[in-house]
Amino acid sequence: MPVDVALRRSRTRGVVHVGCLLALEFGLALIVRPDPDPPVMLLVLSIVAGIFTAGFPARNKAKGPARAHGPNRMLLTARTSAGERTLDLRQISRVSSFQIPNKGTAATEVLTVKDSRGIRLGLTSPDEFAMVRKAVKSQARKPELPSPKITRRARRLLDAGELPWWWGTLSTLGTLVYAVSLGLIFFVVALGVAET
Repeated sequence: MPVDVALRRSRTRGVVHVGCLLALEFGLALIVRPDPDPPVMLLVLSIVAGIFTAGFPARNKAKGPARAHGPNRMLLTARTSAGERTLDLRQISRVSSFQIPNKGTAATEVLTVKDSRGIRLGLTSPDEFAMVRKAVKSQARKPELPSPKITRRARRLLDAGELPWWWGTLSTLGTLVYAVSLGLIFFVVALGVAET
């Protein structure tokens, strides 16, 4: 599939996702509008919308292992919730990471890699991390290519292979605070809509 079609499809799905969340949130606010005391459901829906919005980057996470192919096996193809994506490891522009909390088990570290065409893919296996590490080092040796932007967390994950337990705990706590903050912002805006 051509890159521009894949990017357009991914962006369209993202806009639809956010649009549905906002329509649900503010639709409910308009329904409870005559009520002088908006129901608790509005708060619950706001928190859920905040959690979904905070989890939005997880759309790029590969479902299953990525398949290496192409010249020097520098193309990675994997299926994500937004469709199939092919990442070019020869032209990495950005590497970041985040953590997905799991119920009862260790959290999943996701290394998000973006290439120069704008394709993002979230990788989770140590073998895929090693491929990205090798590609970043290879790209650094080529002065004609721009060096990729790598966040501190992603750099540490690439160098060490795993993060200390406390780093993951802080990351999970930060994600939860971010999600609840977004939810409260949605709630305040929805209350404003309900009162007008």
